Amino acid sequence: MEDWRRIDIDALEPENHLSKEELIPDLPPTSHQDVVNTSQQVRASLSSGRFQEALALSLENPPYVADEATKKLHGETVFEVLCSIKNNHNTNDLGTFVKQLDSSQQDTLIKYLYKSMSTGYGAKQGGLLLNWFEKTVEITGLGPIVRFMTDRRTV
Repeated sequence: MEDWRRIDIDALEPENHLSKEELIPDLPPTSHQDVVNTSQQVRASLSSGRFQEALALSLENPPYVADEATKKLHGETVFEVLCSIKNNHNTNDLGTFVKQLDSSQQDTLIKYLYKSMSTGYGAKQGGLLLNWFEKTVEITGLGPIVRFMTDRRTV
């Protein structure tokens, strides 16, 4: 008997297979300069102590349709905000930051937490990311995780 776990189900129904072009969300592309401008605004908010504003701004318009370098820059900006908030506040205060985000921003936060966990800098700061993840799931429940797994828009 063939190992059923190794069956290529896409080969069984090729008409249902999606191409790479079909997986791209129908959104306007984000330019590298837009992400650089957002990054500068976020850093200005961080330097003046407006941490909630910086977090909301970094999660507001993620570059879903952009090249990998642009996505990487925005991911590093979000990670910088998360580190700055953690360094200047108590771990128990992280929930307050998450509560003040709208549901779309909370979903985007989960996407960036997962993305950061897969990077080298995220591996070095795993405890920080897990603290944010724990507080986010505590506030939002499991909905953002399910939406992350089913959403075609990747950060």
